[in-house]
Amino acid sequence: MKHFQNYTAYLQHWLFKAIRKTAMDKARGRCEICQQPASEVHHKQYPKPWGAFDVPANLQPICHACHCRIEGKTS
Repeated sequence: MKHFQNYTAYLQHWLFKAIRKTAMDKARGRCEICQQPASEVHHKQYPKPWGAFDVPANLQPICHACHCRIEGKTS
């Protein structure tokens, strides 16, 4: 298991990118909430211990607007 300095470093790792692509491909690039094009993935649960890698089933492809609503952000 590899640990990362921060979340950005984790997101830039080639293995996370491959897992993210698998999740996006499974959703056919569509937001699982509103069916608009997905641009992001939402972690259903963060991997524990932090630094462990996700699995595609833990990533929910969504659009930015839906991600903001889930996270309680305005934009």
